[in-house]
Amino acid sequence: MSSLLLALPSKGRLHEQMNKFFDSAGLKLSRSGGKRTYSGFIEGIERIEILYLSASEISNELLKGNIHMGITGIDLIEEGRTPASKKVVLLSKLGFGKANVVIAVPNSWIDVESIKDLSEVASEFRSYNNRRMRVATKFTNITRNFFSKNGISNYRLVDSAGATEGSPSAGTSEIIVDITETGQTIEANNLKILKDGTMLRSESCIFSTVDEIWDHIDLKPVEKFLRIVSARSEAMDKAELSFDYTKESSELEISLYRKFKAIFVKGTPDLGDSVSLIAPLSELTSCSLYLTKMGYGPVRTSQPNFIYNRDSISWNILRESIKRA
Repeated sequence: MSSLLLALPSKGRLHEQMNKFFDSAGLKLSRSGGKRTYSGFIEGIERIEILYLSASEISNELLKGNIHMGITGIDLIEEGRTPASKKVVLLSKLGFGKANVVIAVPNSWIDVESIKDLSEVASEFRSYNNRRMRVATKFTNITRNFFSKNGISNYRLVDSAGATEGSPSAGTSEIIVDITETGQTIEANNLKILKDGTMLRSESCIFSTVDEIWDHIDLKPVEKFLRIVSARSEAMDKAELSFDYTKESSELEISLYRKFKAIFVKGTPDLGDSVSLIAPLSELTSCSLYLTKMGYGPVRTSQPNFIYNRDSISWNILRESIKRA
């Protein structure tokens, strides 16, 4: 059996965030031969060989079918896809490296607030200026695909050699498409993001190539790794609420799901049961207050470190994808 090749970010903020995630999942990474080497392994899990690459290199190697799995951003995978690319599937979102690819226009364009407005302005711009509107971006494929879907055709892409946000003020473009975490740098350059101008929501994920590269790979270590990662990822934005079911309510289960996406861990409870709910962390307070208002309590809350489901979604995706390859 051959070893699986897993590519991980080699440096920078993504590398630090990845290490923090793996530490929280109890997965210890070790480098082969010292800190400066670009290969390694996961202690306690055999036949997984780690390669340390940049995030862009990881997406390229996945799309070429040269590695089995890798951690990189959704934006890099989507930007790198071509008709010749190998099929790459998303196995698990990891909850870090979040950023959005957005469209931003000058604040002075007071009548442009939406994609529809931009489409109209693009046509008018060409009529008045005898040239197409320039869009500065490093995301040419994402931009073309998004603009095509939204009926925008009167534009020309220009490469943003430096900071994309500065292109309109430098006179090299009229608008920009860029990736941002907070939008603050865009605002600082007197630009505004269109209200429906989020083209792609990105974050760091584990991706897999679907190819003959999986022939002769021992899948047992891969399943173990993915189950651990999925369980940690699943728990990161979830909360557990515990209370005694002292009052029967035929509507409680469906109401909790509809209002808060909260689910009973053991299914519909019986009167007198001590029950647990899993809910989005963002709904923790609202859900707790709702339960106490309904006459339940005390409501005890905690955040789980792992949520192991009977079926691991990431493992199932990989297994089914390999079968179809």
